[in-house]
Amino acid sequence: MEQIAKNKRLSELLLILWAGGAALLSYSLVYALRKPYTAASFEGLTFFGSDYKVAVTTIQILGYVIAKFFGIKIISELKRENRFRFFAGSAVLAELALVGFGLLDAPYNVIAMFVNGLSLGCMWGVIFSFIEGRKVTDILASLLGVSMVFSSGVAKSFGLFAMNDLHIDAFWMPAVIGGFALPLLVLMGYLLKRLPHPTAEDIALRNERVTLDAQGRKALFLKYAPILSLLFIGNFMLLVLRDIKEDFLVNILDMSGQSSWLFARIDTIVTLIILGLFTLFIFFRSNIKALLTLMMLVIAGAVGALCTVCFSIAAVLIYKKYKATFGTTSTGQTTYLTMQYHPVYNQTGLNCENNCQ
Repeated sequence: MEQIAKNKRLSELLLILWAGGAALLSYSLVYALRKPYTAASFEGLTFFGSDYKVAVTTIQILGYVIAKFFGIKIISELKRENRFRFFAGSAVLAELALVGFGLLDAPYNVIAMFVNGLSLGCMWGVIFSFIEGRKVTDILASLLGVSMVFSSGVAKSFGLFAMNDLHIDAFWMPAVIGGFALPLLVLMGYLLKRLPHPTAEDIALRNERVTLDAQGRKALFLKYAPILSLLFIGNFMLLVLRDIKEDFLVNILDMSGQSSWLFARIDTIVTLIILGLFTLFIFFRSNIKALLTLMMLVIAGAVGALCTVCFSIAAVLIYKKYKATFGTTSTGQTTYLTMQYHPVYNQTGLNCENNCQ
């Protein structure tokens, strides 16, 4: 009996490594087809009077969001035997769009990024459909979710490496990286396809995956309309916020003299911290307690971010109010501090020189 229990635990562990690893790498490679262009700044280019990179980002997000709405129908009706074909077809279409981005002249090539976003918008849903309905789905979903943390940084680092070290043109760089990622992504999809069917225990503990027609989707939405509406609004806002942060980080930060792998290193450290926190959830036996704890972590993170923003704003205001200058006299011995007058605040500053303590 003890040996049977050990074999069962080993089987679950192998499933987690197989399904979780394939899901994590799959969505990471999706980012390699979607986000490498963010490594380029496209300075000096415009799209009918607007900033070119803003236009590329906006149009790609538009295609991505439209695909999410189509996905409500597509993913809910997608049968098990058709998942891999849909998965591989979406990946190939995304890579062809990147090739079009390199072939077409700017600014008209932004339409290729719309197709790229449109083709990848359902990938999360189809990947999740491979791993749902299992006893260990919570763990698998956590691994899939973690992929979003480090994938964007890794994609940007590969993009910077391609441009800075391999001297690949900014418009062709996304297609080159996507060309390497595509066969690996298809391989991960095949590994997901080969996952064993949910067991009788899985079905008993979870709801069995069934396809939904229009009537089924309508009934499901009406039953959970308030919570689904809130989740949609919240996730849409997070999507826009996350994409703006990820897409323009190269423009915000001064990357001169920095390693191309800076973003990959930072996001990897953050990922390891998050995985450590997720590991603690194995000690929860109650799903409600785990959910409440997770919500508390989200609230704590939001409060921490708000405090950081407030502190930064306060620091800027203080700097504007009192411009401090530290230095030495011509002898190199006497320090001085000058608090200059700032006309905006209509206050006189403090001048302290020659052995000021």
